[in-house]
Amino acid sequence: MPKTTLPLDVARIFAAKKEWHKKQARKPLKEKVADLLAMQRNYYPLLKKNGKLKPWEQPWDIEP
Repeated sequence: MPKTTLPLDVARIFAAKKEWHKKQARKPLKEKVADLLAMQRNYYPLLKKNGKLKPWEQPWDIEP
């Protein structure tokens, strides 16, 4: 199979995403947990619009 090349803008997006993942991986555990809790709080209203939530869909009531 011939190797295809990505358009320049797509390649830039992939490179930025790869760098973002590296940056996230270097964060301390406490910051990673804080990010997770923030994402849960942001996503919660969207889930709640769909009706009654399951226990595992509730945001965690903890602080990192």
